[in-house]
Amino acid sequence: MNNKIYYLKCENEVMKLLDTSSKGLTSEEAHKRLIENGKNVIDTGKKKSSIIKFLSQFNDMMIIILFIAAIISGIIAIFHNEPLTDSIVILAIVIINAVMGFVQELKADKSIESLQKLSTPTVKVRRDNKIKRINIENVVVGDIIILEAGDYVPADARVIISSSLSVDESSLTGESITVDKNNKKLNDDVNISEISNMVFTGTAIAYGHGEAVVVETGMSTILGNIAKSITDEKKLETPLQLKIKEISKIISVIVGIVIVIMFNVGVIKGNDLVETLMLSISLAVAAIPEGLPAVITITLSLGMNILANKKAIIRKMNSVETLGSTQIICSDKTGTITQNKMTVKSICCGNKIVNEIKSKHFINAMGLCNDVIKDDDYIGDPTEIAIYKYLENNNINLVELKNKYERINELPFDSNRKMMSTIHYVDGKKTIYTKGSLDSVLYNCKSIEINNKKVLLTDEHIKEIKNIEYIEAEKALRLIAFAYKTIDNDNDDEDELTFLGIIGMIDPPRQLVKESIEECYRAGVTPIMITGDSLNTAISIAKEVGIISDKNEAIEGKALDKYSDEELVELVKHYRVYARVSPEHKLRIVKAWQSNSKIVAMTGDGVNDAPAIKAANIGIGMGITGTDVSKNVSDVILADDCFNTIVSAIKEGRRIYDNIRNVILYLLTGNIVEVLLVFIAMLNGVELLLPIQLLYINLITDSIPAIALAFEKGDKNIMNRDVRDANKPFFTPFMISRLLISSVIKTISIFGIYLYGKNIYNIEIATSMVFLGLIITEMLFALSCKNIKKNIINKHIFDNSKLNISLFLLIIMQIALFVTPIRNIFRINSLSLTNLIEVLIPCLILFILNEVSKKTITKSFKD
Repeated sequence: MNNKIYYLKCENEVMKLLDTSSKGLTSEEAHKRLIENGKNVIDTGKKKSSIIKFLSQFNDMMIIILFIAAIISGIIAIFHNEPLTDSIVILAIVIINAVMGFVQELKADKSIESLQKLSTPTVKVRRDNKIKRINIENVVVGDIIILEAGDYVPADARVIISSSLSVDESSLTGESITVDKNNKKLNDDVNISEISNMVFTGTAIAYGHGEAVVVETGMSTILGNIAKSITDEKKLETPLQLKIKEISKIISVIVGIVIVIMFNVGVIKGNDLVETLMLSISLAVAAIPEGLPAVITITLSLGMNILANKKAIIRKMNSVETLGSTQIICSDKTGTITQNKMTVKSICCGNKIVNEIKSKHFINAMGLCNDVIKDDDYIGDPTEIAIYKYLENNNINLVELKNKYERINELPFDSNRKMMSTIHYVDGKKTIYTKGSLDSVLYNCKSIEINNKKVLLTDEHIKEIKNIEYIEAEKALRLIAFAYKTIDNDNDDEDELTFLGIIGMIDPPRQLVKESIEECYRAGVTPIMITGDSLNTAISIAKEVGIISDKNEAIEGKALDKYSDEELVELVKHYRVYARVSPEHKLRIVKAWQSNSKIVAMTGDGVNDAPAIKAANIGIGMGITGTDVSKNVSDVILADDCFNTIVSAIKEGRRIYDNIRNVILYLLTGNIVEVLLVFIAMLNGVELLLPIQLLYINLITDSIPAIALAFEKGDKNIMNRDVRDANKPFFTPFMISRLLISSVIKTISIFGIYLYGKNIYNIEIATSMVFLGLIITEMLFALSCKNIKKNIINKHIFDNSKLNISLFLLIIMQIALFVTPIRNIFRINSLSLTNLIEVLIPCLILFILNEVSKKTITKSFKD
C-alpha cells in the first residue's frame, strides 16, 4: 500500500483518482465495488477449531512416551494373559491430561471474549447524495464518510472537510496526544504520525467533525498491512516446553539403557529370552513417571487460575511458567506504565504558580471554551476531558456554567492560529474566551490578570511566564494557555486579549508502578519503555518511575534506522527508553534482545504493537484498551492494563517454576528408586515389587502429593534473586546431585528393610515391608520437596494445607490397603504393628538425613 499518492494530492485530485465526488457513490456503484474488493474487514488469522486445539494437547514428547508405555504394557499383559489394567490407567491419564489443557484454553478464550470491547458497528456515509448509516463491513473505496466526535474510523480515508477535527491515533501510533486533522495536501514524505490530512482504520474521532473519502479498506489499510505482517512471525517454544523435551529425551535414553542392561543381564544369567525381554520392557515402563504430565498440567492450571484472580488471563498454559523466566520487559508507555488519562498537574495564574484558581474569568475560560460531552462517559479531546475533570474535582458544575453563559459563537481551532475561542454573554457583557498554545495566546495579549486585576502586559511579565514554561516543559507537561477580553463592539477578533494563565497536563504514571520497576531491577528483570510519544515526555516519565536515571539512556526510533540488525544487538544493551518508534522498530528491538539470548516479554494495546507482541517469548496484551489484533496474538491478557500486574505475574511464574522443579525431582527420584530396586532384585532372583504395586505408587502415592506441591507458597525472597537462565539445562549439577544422592540413599534404605524382613521373618513379609517402606519414604520425601534447598524441619513444615490433606488422605488409603481384603489384589501380606515400627524408623532416619544433607549439597554443587 502507498498512501503517499493520497496525502500528497489535494482532495479534488484524490476524488478524481478514486472516481467519486462530494455527493458520494451511487448505491449501484458501491455494491459493485463491494463485490470486486470484498468486505471492509481485518483478517486476524484463522482461529483453531476445538478439535485442533484438543489434538494439539497430545503434541508432547512425554505424552508420546506414555502412549508407547501403554502399548508395551498392553502387550506384556496379553503375553502373560493378565488384565489390561496398566494400559487402561496410563491411557486414562493421557486423556485426562489433554482434557484439562483443552478446558483451560477454552476458559482463557472465553475470558478474552468477555474483555473484547464493542466497537461501533455502523458508520454514516453519503450515497446517492444522501446521508445513510451502513455497516462498516460494507464501506468501499470512494465512499464519503461523515465523522463526528466519538466515531470509530472504519477505513483509511483522505480528509476533505474538517471542522476542528481531532483524532485519537494511540491504537495505531502509540501516541497519547490527539492529532489535529485538516484537508490541506502535504508536500513532503512524512511518518504516519505526521500525516495531518488522513484518518486511519482503528482510530477514533476525539473532537470536532468532518468528512473524508475512503482510499483503502480491509487488509489494504495500514492496520491490515500490520495484521498481514503478524502471520510472518512464528511463536518461539517456551522455556518449559524446551525443558520438558529435555526431560523426555533423558527419560527415553534411560528407558533404552534399562532395557539393554536388563536384557543382557538376563541373557548372561541364562533366563528365557522372551521372558527376559518382557521383564526388561516392564521395568522400563516402571521408569516412566506416568503422573508427570498430568501433575505439570494441574500445576500450570492452578497458576492460570491464580493469575486470573490477579487480573492476568493466560491464553496458553505454558506461558504461566515463561513469565517466571522473563529477563526483559518491553512495555508500551501509554496505558500500561501511565494511566492513559491526561491530568492537570500544575496551574499558573497570571505569572505565578498557584495551588488553586481564584480568577472567575480563568474558570470560565476553562469551562466554557470546552466541547466535552458527558453522558455515561466523557466524550471529547483528552486534554479537554482533563480540564473538565479538574473543574469537577474543584466543585465547579460545568453544566450549570454552560447554561448560565450560553455560547453564542465560536472560532474553531485552526492549526495555523493554534487557538480556539468561544463567545458568551457574561454579566451582560459580550466576552470572548480563548485557549491555545502559549506562544500564540501571548502574542495576541495586551494585558495580564494578576490577583483578579487587569494590568498592562510587560516584558518582565513575559520573561516570568517564559521561565515557568521552561520549568514545566522540563517535566514534560503539555501546556495550554488561556485569555479573555470583553467586547464593546462587533470585533470578535482574537487580539488585545488579557492573559489569564497556563495549565500543565500530563498522562501520569499508574500507582505503584515505581515500586514495581524497583522490584524488577531487584529481580534481575530489565524494564524497557517503548513509546510513540515524544522523547522528552518518554524521558520524563521513565525518570519518574525509575526506568532510567540519565537522559542518555533514551533514543528516538529514527536513530535506529542508521544501524543494521547485527549492530542493534549490541546497541540495545545501552538504552532503556525508545521514543517515536514505528511497529518495525518495536519488532527489531524485541528480536535484538532475543539475539542476546534473553527471554523477552512485550506489552502493548495497539495494532502497532501486534507484530512485536507475537514475536516476543511472552506477548502481553491489554484487556481494556487493547485492540482485537493485539489481543489475538498475545499469550497473556492484562484485565486491568497495569504494569504492576506484569510484575505480579512474573513473581507467580517464578513460584510455579520452583514448584514444577520440586515436583519433577520428587517424581523422578521415586522412579529411579523403583528401577534400582527391581534391578537389584532381578540380580538376586527375587521379585520385590509387582507391576500393579509400581503403578499404584506412581499414580497414587506419588501423584497426589505432587499435585499438592503445586500449592506451595513461593520463597519470600523469590524476587530478590537473579533470573534463571532459560537456556541452561534443566538438570544442573545441583539437580543431578540431589536426584542421585536421594535415589541412592532411598534405595539402600528400602533394600535394607527387605534384607531385615527376609532374615527376621520371610520373603513374603519382607516384600510387603518394602512396599510399605517405599510408600512411607515417598510421603516423607514429599514434605522434603516443599523446598529442595532449605531444611523444612521448622515451623513451616506443615504450612501447605493441601499437602497436609493429601498426606492424611494417603494414610487413610494405606490403612485400607493393608488391613482390608483390597490387599489381596496387590498381593500384600498382613503386617503387625511391630512391622510398621520397623519400617517407620529407618524411613524417618532417611528423612532427617535427607534434610541435613541439603545445606551441604546446595553449597557443593552449582545450580
